[in-house]
Amino acid sequence: MNRQAEALREYLIAASLTKETVEKRQLGLIYNNIGYIYYIQNFKEKADSVYQLMEGIAQELKDTILWAEALSRQGSIAFMKGNDYFPIAEEKLLNAFTLADKILHNGIKANISAGLGCLYSRADQGKKALFYAKLNLSLRKDTARAYQAFLILGDAYYRVGQYDSATFYLNKSLLSRDYGRRADAYMRLADIAMIQGDAVLSMKLERYSSTYKDSLYQSRENIVTDKIVEAETDAQIMLHQLYYRGRLNIYLCVFIPITIIVIMVVFFLYRKNKQYRGKNDLLQKNNQQLEKVNQDLSQHYACLQEEITQRDLEIENLRKELASCRIDEEQREKLRVELDEMVLRRKALVKEAFLHSPLYAKMQAIIKDHLDKDASDKEISDQEWQELIVSMDSQWNNAISRFHVKYQLSKEELYLVCLSLTDFPFAHLAYLMHSSRRTLYRKKNALCERIGVEQNSEFKEILRKI
Repeated sequence: MNRQAEALREYLIAASLTKETVEKRQLGLIYNNIGYIYYIQNFKEKADSVYQLMEGIAQELKDTILWAEALSRQGSIAFMKGNDYFPIAEEKLLNAFTLADKILHNGIKANISAGLGCLYSRADQGKKALFYAKLNLSLRKDTARAYQAFLILGDAYYRVGQYDSATFYLNKSLLSRDYGRRADAYMRLADIAMIQGDAVLSMKLERYSSTYKDSLYQSRENIVTDKIVEAETDAQIMLHQLYYRGRLNIYLCVFIPITIIVIMVVFFLYRKNKQYRGKNDLLQKNNQQLEKVNQDLSQHYACLQEEITQRDLEIENLRKELASCRIDEEQREKLRVELDEMVLRRKALVKEAFLHSPLYAKMQAIIKDHLDKDASDKEISDQEWQELIVSMDSQWNNAISRFHVKYQLSKEELYLVCLSLTDFPFAHLAYLMHSSRRTLYRKKNALCERIGVEQNSEFKEILRKI
C-alpha cells in the first residue's frame, strides 16, 4: 500500500471517529484531505461527494475558507468531466472566487484563479483565461518556481495569439519535474511551432511530449485502484474493531470492575519487577484470595442474618411467655431480664450484619471517592435506602418507624435520621446524600426545631426517648 492509500485509510478512520464529536470544523478539514486524495487518484465521483459534505459543514459553520475550498474542488472536478459540465464548473469556481476575495486569502484565490484560467482556456475565451492566469501568477508567493502557473499563463497567451509570451512561459514551466506538466508544455510548444511554420521542430516537440506522457503513465501504474479500495476496506475493518473493542470495554467496566482492577494492579507490579517470573501464578493466587474473601464475607453475612432470625424467634417466644398468666412474678422478672439481654444481643448482631453488608462497603467507597477526588460515580439506589432504613429500624427496636409516623418525616429527613445513626461523621453524610454540609445542617436544625428539641441534639438521644 502506497503512502497516499495509507493516508486515506487514516483519514477515513479519523472522519468516522470525529463524527461522534462536536468538532465540525475538524471534520471539514479531514474531508478536505480525503477529497484531495480521491481527486489526485482520479476517483472523481468519490471526491465530489466528499467535497459536497465538506461544503455542507462549511455552510453550517459559516466558514468561508472551507466553503471556498469545497466549491473550488467541485468546480475543478466538473471541469474535468468535459465541455458539458463547463457551466457548472464556471459557477462553482466563480462562487469560490467571490468567497476567497472577501477574506483576502491569496492562497485559495490563486488556486481558484488557476482553475478559472484553465477553464476559460479550454473554452477558447482567451481574454478571460489570460486575466485569471496573470492573477494566478501574481498571487503566488514563489513566482520563480510557480511552474503550473507558468504553464497556465503560457497556454492563455497561446489562446490570444501572443506566441512569444506563450513560448517564454511555457519554456519556464519545463523546469518542473512533473511529467504531466512537461508533456502539456511540449505539446503546446509543438502547436506554436506548427503555427509558425516549423514542422520539424513541431514534430520533435511532439515526440518529447509523447515521451513524457509515457513516463507519466509508467509512474502512475503503481498507483492502482485496488490500493485505494484496500485502504477503504482496511478503514472499515479497523472501525469495526474499534467499535467492538469499545463495546467489550463497556461490558468489562460494567460487569467485572473488580477483576479488571486486580488484573491492572498485578500487571503494574509485574512491569515494575521484571525479575519476578510467577505472574500467572500470582494473578491466579490473588483471584483465589479475592474470591475466598468475598465468599467468607458472604458466608459471615448469611450466618449473621440466620442468627438474627433465630434471635427474633427466641425474643418472640419470650414475649409470649411474659404475656402468659401461668408464671409468677419471680419467673416473669427473670424472663424480662433474659429478654432485655437477648434484645441487646440482637441489636449487636444487626449492627454487625450492617457493617459487613455490601451497602456499608458501598457507602465507605462513596465517602473515600469524595475525600480523594471530590467526586464519585457511585450513588445509593432507592432499594439500598430502604435496606438502610430497615437495618437502622431493626437496630433501634422500631424506634425509627415510630418516629417517622409521629413526626411525618419527609423522605430526605428519614434518610438523614438513618445516616446519623451510623458511625460516619456527620460532615461525611453530605457525600452520601449528594448535598452540601450546610444544607444538611440546615435540615437537621429545622427537624430539631419541628420536634421541639435543641438544634445540637443527637438523633440517638431523641430515639431513645421514643
